[in-house]
Amino acid sequence: MAKENKKDYKHIAYFNPDVMSLEQSHQDFLTKMKLFNAGEGYENFNEFMEEEAVEYKNAGDGVTYVVWNVMYDNDNNEIGRDVVSYYTLAATAIPYEDRIRLDEEEAKATGKEFDTEICGISAIEIKMFAVDEKYQDVFFEYDGEDLPISAWIMRSIIDFAYSLLNEVIGFKALFLHSLPEAEKFYNANGFNAMEINMQPLHCIDSEYRAMYLALREVHMNYDE
Repeated sequence: MAKENKKDYKHIAYFNPDVMSLEQSHQDFLTKMKLFNAGEGYENFNEFMEEEAVEYKNAGDGVTYVVWNVMYDNDNNEIGRDVVSYYTLAATAIPYEDRIRLDEEEAKATGKEFDTEICGISAIEIKMFAVDEKYQDVFFEYDGEDLPISAWIMRSIIDFAYSLLNEVIGFKALFLHSLPEAEKFYNANGFNAMEINMQPLHCIDSEYRAMYLALREVHMNYDE
């Protein structure tokens, strides 16, 4: 990411992230959790964290994590923290059509032009991802570059996904549905629109752009 002039965007001197489970956040910082505000027009994200995230977990529909910015005094004692973001992860699969054109003899014998199978790419879905309006479009210095806090969070999600697939359970991709205004952000963080032969499962967010990030090599055939 190219550096930008700090005068052109909001910049904070420090960002000390602490990623916690929703349950631990509720237990220790419930009052602060209620201050989360994704901004005007995105009230459904606030409602999800307050009213639905626990139900999602209990139903097996997704586990929510909360990102905090922690403030310390000169003796490294915590003196406060802000809710920065939350995200919800769930297991899923991306169905796709694997299609190979038959040779002339096979096509004549079978009466089909293609050998077609419906397959699936194992994936983790980012079902919800929201950033508090205080931290939206805010940058901080990270490893010598000015990085948006939202981009750091997405990198941490991707790193977490790699740790899972390397040590806990195998899968090949991350998957999400993007609001129109967020598509450039996800593109910049490695996500792509679905391929022509991918057929994402229907869900409440199906009206939005389905996108994926391959974490392992994906082999598909789709002859025209």
